[in-house]
Amino acid sequence: MLKRANLTLWLSALPLWLLVQYAKENPSFTEQYYSQFLYPWVFKLHQWVFDLLPFSYGDVLYLVFILFGVRLIKNKIKHWWIKPWSFIYDSVAGIILVLWIFHLSWGFNYYRESLSEQYNISTKYSEDELTHGLNQLIKKANELHKELVSSDSLPVKATNSKSFFLNNTRVHHPTQPAMTIESSKVKKSLFSLPLSYMGYAGYLNPLTLESQVNSKMPTLNLVTTLLHETAHQMGYASEKEANFIAYRSAIKNDNPYIRYAGYTFALRYFYSELSKANEPKADELAKKINPGVLKNFREATEFWEKYDNPFEVIFDKTYDTYLKANGQSSGIKSYNKMVGLVINYHEHIEAF
Repeated sequence: MLKRANLTLWLSALPLWLLVQYAKENPSFTEQYYSQFLYPWVFKLHQWVFDLLPFSYGDVLYLVFILFGVRLIKNKIKHWWIKPWSFIYDSVAGIILVLWIFHLSWGFNYYRESLSEQYNISTKYSEDELTHGLNQLIKKANELHKELVSSDSLPVKATNSKSFFLNNTRVHHPTQPAMTIESSKVKKSLFSLPLSYMGYAGYLNPLTLESQVNSKMPTLNLVTTLLHETAHQMGYASEKEANFIAYRSAIKNDNPYIRYAGYTFALRYFYSELSKANEPKADELAKKINPGVLKNFREATEFWEKYDNPFEVIFDKTYDTYLKANGQSSGIKSYNKMVGLVINYHEHIEAF
């Protein structure tokens, strides 16, 4: 029975590869028949099953897979020399099965039409446009900072608990204004401590479609992370697009703390990009940022520095490779690409 199943999986490898190649080369087809038709039903099914659980079933599943996998590999390696080809055959069949599940449940979203195509805007920008955008974000962040604290030298403190934001934050669909998704679908990761050492703020489990956030992060960062991960749940796999959706949802929120989180979130990316193009100009603009806003930035930096370790480079490289394998040619740097979307969105669709 197992041999027949493994043979079937081996034979299905070519159809899967062809399907992935077709999806990559035909994003409009992928958008229409997978992202807008099939995926919403897959997501609703996963919601119906996993939203009943107050904890992350995906985290538990990962733990079981790891423990089972270690035991299985240990046993296989122990006897691999007896039937070495059998070990390779079974292992590859298992990988093919995981790839089928990954692509059907969520992975094909990597090949959908880009948001810039749906908005009919470019993602390119000039240094002047980048400078203007950074100026606007500094202005917005300072205004909200003034609204939230009594002195421009004080950092903004969370107005509510982390659980409140996890349960009361909406994500706005980028192309369907009337549609929102409740962030109550996002759960605190059971592995928040390991995630901190790995340098991860959150992730979407592509098998259960649960979004998890690192609950140890400062609340300001947790807010934009939960919005980012919910964007992935919506079916937007691209990191730059998930970042853009998180920003857009945050600044449209009625809660000034969430809007502040959104503007400061984008501000850091804009400053980073302008620093690469013109560091003196970026540093000059940074002088306009309220000292209290800078203290909020420092809180986030100090949090990640606390968990800094030599293995983080390996985790970053692994994730970078994963993103590139799924069509995001810039890898981890694709997060910064949201800058082009934000600039052109505000230039052509909705002003700052």
